[in-house]
Amino acid sequence: MSDKLLGAWELVSWRAIYDSGRIIYPYGEDAEGRILYTADGRMAAFLTRAGRAAFETGEALTADAAEKVAAWDSFFAYSGTYEIEGDTVHHRIDICQYPNWIGDVQSREMVFDGDTLTLKTPPQQTSRGMQHSEVLWRRAQ
Repeated sequence: MSDKLLGAWELVSWRAIYDSGRIIYPYGEDAEGRILYTADGRMAAFLTRAGRAAFETGEALTADAAEKVAAWDSFFAYSGTYEIEGDTVHHRIDICQYPNWIGDVQSREMVFDGDTLTLKTPPQQTSRGMQHSEVLWRRAQ
C-alpha cells in the first residue's frame, strides 16, 4: 500500500461534510494544493485558496494586520513523518502553520481509485456541528 502513496499529489477538492447533509468547501471549490510522500517516511501538505491577493502594504513581516489575517485564512501547511496501518495513514506532525497540531498525530482513511486518492478525517465535533473532511487528490504528472 505504501508504494501507491509515494510521490506528489495535486488537490482536486477539499470538502467538509456535516451530519446534517451540509457541505462546505473551506477554501472554495477551486482550492489548490499539493501533498508529498517520500520513500523515507516524510510528508508535507499545502492547501490554499485560489487567487490569493498579494500584499500591497508591505513585505510579509511589515504588511498590515488585515492582509496577514487574509493570508492566514487562505493557506494551510504542515509536514512530518507518516506511517501506514491498513487503509489509514498517520501523519506525525512536527511543523505546522497551526501550532496546536505540532506533536499531534492526524490520521486519515485512504481510498485509492485509479490515479486519485481520497483522505478522510474521522468524524469530529466542530462549532458548526459534527463533520468529517474529504480531501481528494490526483497523482501529479
